[in-house]
Amino acid sequence: MTELNTVVIFYSRYGNTESLALSAGVGAIQARANVRFRKVPEIVDSQTAESDPQWKQNLDRMNQEYIAPREIDLEWADVLVLAIPSEAPDEMNRYLYALKNLTGKIAAPFSSRCITHGEKDPPLLALYAAAARVGLMVVPAPAETAGDPIQGVRAHVRRVAEIARALKPHLATSNSAAAP
Repeated sequence: MTELNTVVIFYSRYGNTESLALSAGVGAIQARANVRFRKVPEIVDSQTAESDPQWKQNLDRMNQEYIAPREIDLEWADVLVLAIPSEAPDEMNRYLYALKNLTGKIAAPFSSRCITHGEKDPPLLALYAAAARVGLMVVPAPAETAGDPIQGVRAHVRRVAEIARALKPHLATSNSAAAP
């Protein structure tokens, strides 16, 4: 079986998207992929986060439990799972727009809204565009996730991992042919 590496990159203020990101990681593990979890850092000043006790508490905890995505994580990964909350703050898009070429890698973006309500909301569409801009092949989240959102995320990421595993030998060949 071809080895597959997945990095789950998420942004979460209150822990809801973090829970879905952890479920996405379980889906990748179920597909026999190696997994790393990374949290996109805040772009707000510390006073703004501190003005909301729940945000501050979760921020402190998540800053202890996760590191920010690094270039080495992106080089290692075959699949990037990108998770954003339904209120879609700007952190993930800003992070993606700062990246360089990630051609040959697959992205599985989702928002908590699309997983829970089956909606293709504007923030999710913007996330698709940001991922495609850096060369990622975007596998959209399903239009509807019946039942439990946790199960929906797991199933989506398992499916993306299976697609990535099938494509990986071909992507490696096309990337090496395109390299200078």
